[in-house]
Amino acid sequence: MVSNNLAKLVENKQIIAIVCNQFGDTGKGKFSDYFASHWADVIARGTGGNNAGHTIVVNGKQKIFHLLPSGITEDSKGKINILGNGMVIDIKALCEELEELEKEDISYNNLMISKDAHVIMPWHVSQDRAKNMSQKSGGIGSTGRGIGPCYADKTARRGIKIADLFDKEVLEYKINKIKQFYPEQNIDFKKVLKESSPYIKKIKPFVKNTIQEIHKFKDQGKKICIEGAQGLFLSIEHGTYPYVTSSDPSINGTASGVGLNAQDVDLTLGIIKFPFMTRVGAGPFPSELGGQKSEDYCAEGLEHDINYELKTHLGGGDNKKEKITELMNSQDEFLQGVGIRLAAGEYGATTKRPRRTGWTDAVLAKYARKINGPHFIFTKVDSLAGAKKFGICYGHKLNGSTITDYDPNGKFLKQIKPEIKFYEGYSDISKIRDFKDLPEGLKQAIQDFEQFTGGKVKIISVGPDRDETIVR
Repeated sequence: MVSNNLAKLVENKQIIAIVCNQFGDTGKGKFSDYFASHWADVIARGTGGNNAGHTIVVNGKQKIFHLLPSGITEDSKGKINILGNGMVIDIKALCEELEELEKEDISYNNLMISKDAHVIMPWHVSQDRAKNMSQKSGGIGSTGRGIGPCYADKTARRGIKIADLFDKEVLEYKINKIKQFYPEQNIDFKKVLKESSPYIKKIKPFVKNTIQEIHKFKDQGKKICIEGAQGLFLSIEHGTYPYVTSSDPSINGTASGVGLNAQDVDLTLGIIKFPFMTRVGAGPFPSELGGQKSEDYCAEGLEHDINYELKTHLGGGDNKKEKITELMNSQDEFLQGVGIRLAAGEYGATTKRPRRTGWTDAVLAKYARKINGPHFIFTKVDSLAGAKKFGICYGHKLNGSTITDYDPNGKFLKQIKPEIKFYEGYSDISKIRDFKDLPEGLKQAIQDFEQFTGGKVKIISVGPDRDETIVR
C-alpha cells in the first residue's frame, strides 16, 4: 500500500535512483527494496561487484545480496531486475546467490544480466587478495573480491565481457593475451573453461542486451528504480582518492552503468546515515570517533569483529542493551564509537569487518548535494536511541580556520579537526510515522542540516523493516 506522502513524492516520476552520499553501507538495499515493493517495475544496478553487500529485512527476516538488486525478492510479482553494463560480475558468486534464492523458493525468472558487464576472473581475485586487502601501513583495505583488478583490465582494454563467455574462440584469445599481465598466476585456458562452464551455462538464459531492454522499458512507461552501490566519497571521480573504489557511484556513473544518462532520472535520492556515519577500510574520515586509534583498531579487521567486541566490552551476562547504551554515552570517544557500532550492527555485510564510526559530516553532505542532487534519505536514525546527546559536523578546522567546503585532498582531510554541534538525544522512535512526532532535538538537527547543506530530507528510516519509514 502506497502512503499519501509517498504517492506525492513519486507523482509524475518514471525513473528514480537510490545512491549513497557517504562512504557506502548506508542502507541502499532497504530503499531499493522499498521502492521495488511499493512502486517500481524494473530495478537495475549499474556499478561495482560483489564487494557491495545490500542488507534488507522482509517480514522480519534478514537477507544480504552482494550482486543481485534488492528487488529480486519481488520477482514473483513480475518485477524485472537488471545487472547493468557498468558492473563487474563474479559468475561463481552470482550463481551461489541464485542457488540461495532457489533454497528459499524465491524465483528469479525476470533477471537480466548485461552482456556488456565485465567478468571478474580468478586471477583478479588472487591479485586483489595479495596486494590490496591489508589496511595496515597505508593499505587501502579492499574486500579482496577482485573488483579493482577487473576494472583496471577494463580500462586497459583487455577485459573479458559476459558476452565473451559464450564464444570459445574469443574467450581463448583474450585469456591467452592477458597471461602476460599476470605472469605469476599460471593461467591455463582449458582449466579456466572447465571450472567456469557450469556457471556460464547457468547464467546463459538471463544474458541480454540490457541497454536496449532498459530503453524499451522506458519507452513503455515502466517505472524504473536504479540501485546504487558503494558511496559518493568512494567514487574514483569524487572520493578521497586513492582510498576509493574503482567505479563512479555518483548518479552520473550509476545511470551510465545501466545504459541511461543522469538527465533521464526524475528523482535522485541520496542516502545519508544520520546522526552517525561509518567508513570501512582505510582513508580520511574527519568526524571519526576515536580518530587514529579507531582507524588502527578497525584496520585489524576480523580480530575486532562483533564477537570480540561483545566479549571485550560487554563481558558475560545479561543487560547487553543497557551496557551498549552505557558505551554510547561514554566520555571516551573511542568507546563511544564502539557503542554506536554495537548498537547499529556496523560490521561489513561482505567482509564482517568492524566499520569505523563518527558523527555525520554535513560538509561532505553539502558537496554530495551538488553532485547527486538536493533530495536526501536519512537511515539508521533509530540506532542511536538511548544516546544522551549526538553530534553533527558542520566544519573542518585547520590552523584556526573553519572550512565548510569539501576538499578531496587526502592529506588535508587527515590534518583537519571536525567542528561538532551537539543536540539532545532521544529514545525509541521506531513506531513514529510522522516527522512532526519526532523528538525536538532530532527535528532541530535535521532542520539545521537542511539549512547548512541546501538539501531536503524526504525520507527518514526509523527501523530496518521496509515500512519502518517516515515519508515527508
